[in-house]
Amino acid sequence: MPTRLEIPIFGPASASPAIAAGAARIELNAAGSYPAGGLTPSVEDVACLKDAQVPVRVMIRPRGPPAGQRDFLYSDAEIDGMVRSIEAFEASGAMRVERGDGFVFGALMKTGTEGAGRVGLQAETVQKLVAASKPYKTVFHRAFDDIVGCNDAADAATDGPLAVVPEWEKELASLVQMGVDGILTSGGPGNAAQNMATLKRIIAKAGDSIEIIAGGGVRSSNVGELRSKLGMSRDGDGTESWVHSSCLTGGSNDEVDVAEVQKILGEIK
Repeated sequence: MPTRLEIPIFGPASASPAIAAGAARIELNAAGSYPAGGLTPSVEDVACLKDAQVPVRVMIRPRGPPAGQRDFLYSDAEIDGMVRSIEAFEASGAMRVERGDGFVFGALMKTGTEGAGRVGLQAETVQKLVAASKPYKTVFHRAFDDIVGCNDAADAATDGPLAVVPEWEKELASLVQMGVDGILTSGGPGNAAQNMATLKRIIAKAGDSIEIIAGGGVRSSNVGELRSKLGMSRDGDGTESWVHSSCLTGGSNDEVDVAEVQKILGEIK
């Protein structure tokens, strides 16, 4: 089965050109929030996509990273706000379970000794967000890459092979157990092209238990190599694989480059 393309958009106006160009799924973020990494859109924005012909996944992220601090570490008030946002989108009637709509979120907590700078899954928060999202699909976003990055730093400081299961494998298993449907990841800090070895391990470990969406710097110039090296083309076995690209090559951050969409699709068919 061909690899499919998910496009994050930053404002509902970009939905129609992205879908017309061939996006198989849309991730909706607030207009103008690309520099912050994507933020929660408004109820009105989601309502604009009520009749979209592809699944719509709505970003639930209250703010970008604080200056000089770890991202995805949220206060109780911020977590409550995330839950309220999910509830408001559901109550709006603009989202459709049968279309495959859902929510994209992530939450971390500091782990290890004080000052170690490591993070892990904030399981209680994720469980709360998953519960609020049902029966819609749920995706844990690239906060997962921070978990992988902390793990890699620990691995590099260890002589010889690790005798324990990498932390990201435990967290992946936890997400599966919680009922999360997918993980958007570049395989660690940076972009997917830089992390192909780890990303391939994540895909292999996930198997059929959870959907892995490869994203982060995915462009027409590297998506063919990514697909090949990650073993994402498994024709005939009924397995879908996904890549995630904003398809932005310059100009306004809110405008999808239709030519880039078409180039990516040409590489992954």
